[in-house]
Amino acid sequence: MDAAITPPLRIQTTQAKALSSQAARVRLDDFLVSFHARNLASGGGDSTNPSTLRDEHNLETERR
Repeated sequence: MDAAITPPLRIQTTQAKALSSQAARVRLDDFLVSFHARNLASGGGDSTNPSTLRDEHNLETERR
């Protein structure tokens, strides 16, 4: 089988760390800003995923 479509047999965590919802939101926002900046720097490509992430980010921002 093609490795790209074959999922790993088992995923195990090596450690866990408690994370507040506020800290998770800040990390997610930082990731989305960084992701958007990288996408703009790449000069195009498929805009479906970035626009979906941007819409989700904007929706979450409006909820606050």
